[in-house]
Amino acid sequence: MIAIPLILALAFFAFYGWRQRRVSPAIGFAMPLVSLLGIALVLRPHWAQRAADLLGIGRGADLVLYLWTVASLLLLANLHFRMRAQSAVITTLARELAILEARQRNE
Repeated sequence: MIAIPLILALAFFAFYGWRQRRVSPAIGFAMPLVSLLGIALVLRPHWAQRAADLLGIGRGADLVLYLWTVASLLLLANLHFRMRAQSAVITTLARELAILEARQRNE
């Protein structure tokens, strides 16, 4: 039965997310909530079907897939913007270091 491994995995992610709340409060609170929602949908798949019916989507599984896709794209965009910001900081630091080293050589 696939429900048991899914519930265990989601419980692990909920626990991991909760443990990371000091480092990243958004993840620390969102991951457990999303994981608990996932556990609820594993235990009660008809809830996803009801929500899909309300939204005019054919199957509950399709609704979950659509929501997962949107969440994944938001996370990827967030990671992309963070990496660009880090790259800009590294570029600034490298320039400052190069200027400092050049000044030290000239002195």
